[in-house]
Amino acid sequence: MKPLLTTRLCIFALSFLATIGTLIVGSPESSFALDPLSRSPRVESWQIPLGSYERVPIGKLLSNPTSYHLHEIKIAGTVRIVRTQIKTRGCGKPYELTVISLEDESGVVDVLDQGACGRNTSAVRAPMLTAGDHVDLLVRVYGATETDGLGGSLEVFVLWIERAQD
Repeated sequence: MKPLLTTRLCIFALSFLATIGTLIVGSPESSFALDPLSRSPRVESWQIPLGSYERVPIGKLLSNPTSYHLHEIKIAGTVRIVRTQIKTRGCGKPYELTVISLEDESGVVDVLDQGACGRNTSAVRAPMLTAGDHVDLLVRVYGATETDGLGGSLEVFVLWIERAQD
């Protein structure tokens, strides 16, 4: 009787591990940045539509990055330059790091999209953009605080990209 129970437990454990392995291998985080996966039209875990965010002019963001530190904000503008390079270090797998130079009427800012290692969950991927595209972006801002001595440096990471309605 015990060998039958042991066999059943082994089969159950193997099927359980196979199921978990399939879920891990097939997860969206393991896919590269250009995967054409369908995405929700709502942003981030709070499921707030991008249109609900108030747009912050780039000049206002640049003038005081510490006031936006660790905030998620909407910025909009025209893509001036898109530079993509493959990175092999930093998140445990190769990924596309794309720098978008975005301009509005008040200034220009470089926005980073970390591809498969980032948090952009929209259907539009940064490498798909070209100069002249009008976009709305939800971004997370990392502005140096006044106490860290970096003089208010700024890093802006993409969370969501939408092509603007002209």
